[in-house]
Amino acid sequence: MTEAAPPLIERLGLAELTMRSLGREAEMPAKIGVHPRQVGSLAHAMPALLRGEDQDGSHDLIGVKWIVGFPENPQIGLPTYSALVILNDSATGLPIAIMDAGSVTTLRTAAVSGVAIRRFAPERLGRPMRVAVLGAGAQARNHLPIIGHVLPGATVAITDAVESRAETLARESGDVAGLAGVAVARSIREAVDGADVVVSVVGFGPVHQTLDPAWLAPDVLFVAVDYDMQAPASLAREATFLVDERDQFRATRDEEWFAGYPDPEMTIGEALRGSVRRPPGRILVSHLGVGLADVVFASAILARAEQLGLGRVLPR
Repeated sequence: MTEAAPPLIERLGLAELTMRSLGREAEMPAKIGVHPRQVGSLAHAMPALLRGEDQDGSHDLIGVKWIVGFPENPQIGLPTYSALVILNDSATGLPIAIMDAGSVTTLRTAAVSGVAIRRFAPERLGRPMRVAVLGAGAQARNHLPIIGHVLPGATVAITDAVESRAETLARESGDVAGLAGVAVARSIREAVDGADVVVSVVGFGPVHQTLDPAWLAPDVLFVAVDYDMQAPASLAREATFLVDERDQFRATRDEEWFAGYPDPEMTIGEALRGSVRRPPGRILVSHLGVGLADVVFASAILARAEQLGLGRVLPR
């Protein structure tokens, strides 16, 4: 699927289109979930529709992401999450593609972070931007090229609970376009010290919120991809707090996440549509991932795969 991935600049455009469309041209309910027996597990359906400009619906996009997560899977050598994206024809409703959602999710997640960073990173004159990346897994790896593009000349400090994983990622990322340097930090506190932008992509688990907001710069942009694993409620209460989609955030907060978090002040899309100036002080952006982004990105991947002759056509 990576061979059919849209170029980086196009991915940023798709992410911005998604954010701007939420609450307007898009129809998307909050995550529809059931609760398997394993503690901390989840099973979510994320349907979405994006209406195109043509009144006949010929350019509409429709589909669904189905994601299941079992946190004990790594203990038996299996991934925590498994997911699929299904796309449907907008004229007939017939399925036109089934994709593994892993690659789609990593691409769209990093791109949404890029949109937020491009819009809300603090302005720095006379020195490179300093970025902290908390976590060194697949999401961190996919965020680095985005960071290099939207913050050219930035230096990055990476930290991870498994130090060797951070060392490997730093070593393999030395030639990422746009980055002036990638180094390993030995702790979260060391990583965020002096950082202008913090991107938190740690794995989900029982230990979280080890970050003290006092460690952060007074005008830091904190992009939380990992729910509230590192961003405590106290940060959300004192910062300008944005999310990708309100109803989904509130539904998630009603479960086991985001205890003590306030309602968001605005969404990313509202800020983009309203050309909102960067507010002073700290900004926290938490994007949980919306099904619309998966449908938009999967549709772009499908179009490129068809052009390149990739994939396998299944008989109807």
